[in-house]
Amino acid sequence: MFYFMILGFICGLLIPITASRFGKILPADPGTIFCSLLHRPHLPIANTDSHHRKLIRKWRKMLYFSLFWGVFMAVCFGATFRFIGFEYILWFNLFFLLIACLIAVDQQFYLLPDFFTIPLLILGFGFASFTGLITPIESFCGALYAYLIAMLSVMLMRSINARAEFGAGDAKMMAGLGAWVGYMGVNYILILAFLFFALTALIKRKDIGAFGPALGLASILILFAVYVK
Repeated sequence: MFYFMILGFICGLLIPITASRFGKILPADPGTIFCSLLHRPHLPIANTDSHHRKLIRKWRKMLYFSLFWGVFMAVCFGATFRFIGFEYILWFNLFFLLIACLIAVDQQFYLLPDFFTIPLLILGFGFASFTGLITPIESFCGALYAYLIAMLSVMLMRSINARAEFGAGDAKMMAGLGAWVGYMGVNYILILAFLFFALTALIKRKDIGAFGPALGLASILILFAVYVK
């Protein structure tokens, strides 16, 4: 388990850096994004003292986020090994990595790119087909149910000229989550996500913000609740 936690820590350290590059890449097709992420980044050079101090604050913030994600992913990788089983560790760790990337990107840029949501959906169907923890029918119904819930919410909000609660990225992310947990799991994720979002809004005293982080955190907790032995 220790080695998996070390691997999770290393993966977590790279998440904020990966997410920060999306601001210069999107919108773009998946092939362009993949090549850009592999390309060596150009580090900014400070020309003035004020710019230097700004860069120091930026890198310090990046370091804190990297350490947070490193610890978080180490805990997730270790918990999968301990409570769910070695035979499923690859599936669950890929799920955690995709969710973490979605959360990090949404926090910075308020978007949930197809580059992560589509693989989340495909892996969910693969998870259902090869693990036996959820049937393919349950996986498909969960994805369809989650997507329809999101789209109906958008249609309802627009019909009464209110701000839509879900964007296209949220709907795709929900469909991906539904493929992993089924339609009943989607209900639990939504309830928990709305609670997290409301709590965050109260703390920050803002009624708007990215919904992806709340969805992601709720999905990780529900995934463990559904599949823990």
